[in-house]
Amino acid sequence: MMMHELMWKTAKKVIKNLKNPLLIILRLLLFFLRSIFFDQYYKEFTMQEFKEAIEKFKQYAEEKQLHYENEFYDCDDFALEFKTFCSRELKHNGVGVAIGILSQNKRILGGHAWNIVAIQGELWYFEPQTYDLFKGDVSPDGFKYTLLNVIW
Repeated sequence: MMMHELMWKTAKKVIKNLKNPLLIILRLLLFFLRSIFFDQYYKEFTMQEFKEAIEKFKQYAEEKQLHYENEFYDCDDFALEFKTFCSRELKHNGVGVAIGILSQNKRILGGHAWNIVAIQGELWYFEPQTYDLFKGDVSPDGFKYTLLNVIW
């Protein structure tokens, strides 16, 4: 996937569900100012390849005894770890670090980081702490992920 295509698809996720034109412009402006796209081309996963990547990462996380530790090894560390793992171990750049807001039942829980993944022409969210892969902005356990910017 070319960088400009990835930028456009990611930007559409940022303004999804927004109706106010001013808010759309503001969100897009902030998205493009705060996001980083390092490469011109991003390799997409097939669904099978990504499921295998998840299994390899689970094994890696167990071997390295990765576990959540508030403020010291939390969501941003897991998201960066997974992106790095895919680059280092799988030679794959189709994973970005997504930065945004986590909420549940319309209640904002705070800032959050997770992964955004290019799979067969579409963008999916991956929660590296629970190994959940989901296409929309709501996880299987009911958390809403609001994307604000990315590091690809």
